[in-house]
Amino acid sequence: MWLALLGKLNTKEMLYKKGLLSANQTSCTFCGSHSESLDHVLLHCPFSWRVWNSIADDLGQKLVSHSTFKQFYNACLSVQWRSKGLKKIWISTLFAVSWRLWMVRNELIFQRKELNLAEVCHSIRWRVAEWTRAWKDQPPYKVDDLARNFSTIPAIMQ
Repeated sequence: MWLALLGKLNTKEMLYKKGLLSANQTSCTFCGSHSESLDHVLLHCPFSWRVWNSIADDLGQKLVSHSTFKQFYNACLSVQWRSKGLKKIWISTLFAVSWRLWMVRNELIFQRKELNLAEVCHSIRWRVAEWTRAWKDQPPYKVDDLARNFSTIPAIMQ
């Protein structure tokens, strides 16, 4: 996350600027329609935006796009929540979605994996549920129950 916030992820656009790729090699790994900048791959790409919205819908949130990923990150951190637990879930989700999008992008490039929206969203839900187990005040739910019933989080974490 810190590399993304500093604008230092080695996206195809960044690799082009470093002289490691040619201009015709910079298309987005997900959609192939736009240059793969940090803001595009983590936020503006139609695939990435569908992932963000799918997870946000589960948490009862409506997302608003921002010009940059950093602006989006700051806006997400400023959301007011009814409880500390929901805020922790949202922050964990912000990190999990960003991390998973970058990992999926790398899996597509280096392992030739297939792009699968449902699998990506499932893995994010699972990751967030796993991370809740590290909290001092853990929710009284099993990881697999929380991951499978992610959309119930707003109701149970009040």
